Amino acid sequence: MNYVALYRKYRPQTFDDVIGQDHIINTLRNQILHDKVNHAYLFTGTRGTGKTSTAKIFARAVNCPEAIHNNGNPCGQCAVCRQSGDANLDIIEMDAASNNGVDYARDIREKVQYPPVNGKYKVYIIDEVHMLSVGAFNALLKTLEEPPKHAMFILCTTEVHKIPQTILSRCMRFDFRLVPTATLAAHVAAIYDKEGKAYTKEAVNAIAQAGEGSVRDTVSIADRCFSVTDGELTYDSVMSVLGVSSTTSIANLAKAVLADDAAAILAETDRLVNEGKDVARLAKDTAVYMRQLLTVKLCSGAREMLMLPADNFQALADIAKSTTDKKLLYAIDVLVALEGQMRYALSPRIMLEAALLRIANSSGEVDVEGLDRRLARLEQQPANLNENSLLIVDRTNAQSIWRGVKVELAKANMPLLSGIWEESKVRFDDNGNLVVSSEKGAYMLLTMNYKTDVQRFVGKVCDKKVVFEQIERVNETDIDRQLEGLGNNVKFDGPKNRF
Repeated sequence: MNYVALYRKYRPQTFDDVIGQDHIINTLRNQILHDKVNHAYLFTGTRGTGKTSTAKIFARAVNCPEAIHNNGNPCGQCAVCRQSGDANLDIIEMDAASNNGVDYARDIREKVQYPPVNGKYKVYIIDEVHMLSVGAFNALLKTLEEPPKHAMFILCTTEVHKIPQTILSRCMRFDFRLVPTATLAAHVAAIYDKEGKAYTKEAVNAIAQAGEGSVRDTVSIADRCFSVTDGELTYDSVMSVLGVSSTTSIANLAKAVLADDAAAILAETDRLVNEGKDVARLAKDTAVYMRQLLTVKLCSGAREMLMLPADNFQALADIAKSTTDKKLLYAIDVLVALEGQMRYALSPRIMLEAALLRIANSSGEVDVEGLDRRLARLEQQPANLNENSLLIVDRTNAQSIWRGVKVELAKANMPLLSGIWEESKVRFDDNGNLVVSSEKGAYMLLTMNYKTDVQRFVGKVCDKKVVFEQIERVNETDIDRQLEGLGNNVKFDGPKNRF
């Protein structure tokens, strides 16, 4: 088998070949040119963004005697550069996913003491370093802190949060970012040109968008699309390879949803499912289409942003005119939430149909469920407020004033008065005064000890005069029960806690 996958064939060999990471490449290049190479590096970022490739280039460049005369790039001609893989004894590549034990780290610690064979540095490239065990990290820690002068470590990971802070603090960190879609599209076009493959601009743009910022994923998709046709690669061909529902089908479904046509929604969904379309993928494709509609509706430069064929874009523009941005936002919200729920669903199709019908029946103006959640939170607001919270009191509403005073008492840390206030009731009398009604025990405490305090706290939320009112009880047993409910802070002198 002589065929080599495109992502391997076009793997970067020099810094000039690395795309989308100029902020990192320029730094590494300058370190080589000025001979200021660090002893430990950490390359982190999403898969396929060039971490391992950059590490290999950097490892060869620091040992290449001609790199300083070649703009920091390995020359590819010297004895060091011609050695590759296991043949290069000065560059040791390791996979922490399969070698993650403490013995593995101890072996590194022992062998790192030996000087390099040909180059200036002995470079250890540890891929997926986050897979190392705690013991392995601890065994490696001292070596990273005080390595031999000839040793260099390049750690690569996609999950930097799993690496101990003690390791992170000893490394020079570089974050690899997702590559822009336009850069990926140009990269795919350059590969196809070298391979003699005809293509449309929209086709390579679709491949770049599907790659989602990953160079390796993008080139792998380009490889899949390479042989789909002997002629020119088109946008529709790429969509077919990706398994995306046809643009026409999704457009018809979207039009039915936005037109509140329940029969058409169910019929189009049934047709797509019977064609073998995955329900979860159908939900995702519909959400993407709704996002495209929203982009067309809100952005003047949508044509350049979406990078779609002219007829597809015109179809989007026509549909976007028939709806509102609020309804599109609501549709995206529902479909994105649905995508996460489907993995646990016994009937994904039913969930999709219900979601589409719910979107159709909504104007996007009001989310009833969301309002219910908001009201529930508002009802609990007084109990959850802190010193930095803003409480808006309706001075015409006695209950609103009661809640405002409750919050002020909580701030003042007066548990006894807070307990009494909790058991009290408030209302307005005919003169506009705030009447505080309490049972006998609480009434006596309020009027004898806290009358001034209550007026003061009420004054913080409104300018109403406070009038106290006693609620009569049938017997003293109920009064005792009430007093006991006020808490342990209530103390009375005398043989009996009774008025």
